[in-house]
Amino acid sequence: MEKLTKKQKRVFEFIEKYTKNNSYPPTFKDICVKYDYSIGTVQDYIVALVKKGYLEKKKDLARGFKLVKKSDGTNIFKSNKDYEIIPLYGNVAAGEPIFANDNIQGYISMEKNKRGHHIHFALKVKGDSMRDSGIYDGDIVVVKKQDSANDGDIIIALLDDEATVKTLRNSKIKAYLEASNSRYKSIVNKPFTIIGKVIELRRQYQLM
Repeated sequence: MEKLTKKQKRVFEFIEKYTKNNSYPPTFKDICVKYDYSIGTVQDYIVALVKKGYLEKKKDLARGFKLVKKSDGTNIFKSNKDYEIIPLYGNVAAGEPIFANDNIQGYISMEKNKRGHHIHFALKVKGDSMRDSGIYDGDIVVVKKQDSANDGDIIIALLDDEATVKTLRNSKIKAYLEASNSRYKSIVNKPFTIIGKVIELRRQYQLM
């Protein structure tokens, strides 16, 4: 493997640290701001890092690259075949399709399920309505795509075209969405669509 130049290593170490702290890589703009580079210069660095085997490019997608190596040149994963890369979606504004490429903030790795392949995605949580279930603002939830769930499952629902994390409650009369914070009322009289079930939580602890 080719060695990195001093400047390439500096850029790569920023990408590596940013990805570790956020579970997704920085944008080209983030790198531009960090080092006062132009977009063209950053693109040149990314191309060089891909060519030297430190990054892997994902074509036609936002933040379309992932880490393959650490700054010391060692592999991040023992085998990439044991992992899949899933998209991380940010806060989705009303009226925007949640799975649009423009909503992708980055990618996170997930160990492949030995029971078989399923379609997954990740979503960054906004707000504290699920606080009492241990889900906080800024957390990342890994979600299995499905259009139904059981009573008590934590789900991702589309409500007024916006994605929300809530607990599904199936009463004898109707299904509704329950928050895990006494400050928020249950959402009872609004139609919603289930788009997935939360199966994993990721959190980056910030030490003071």
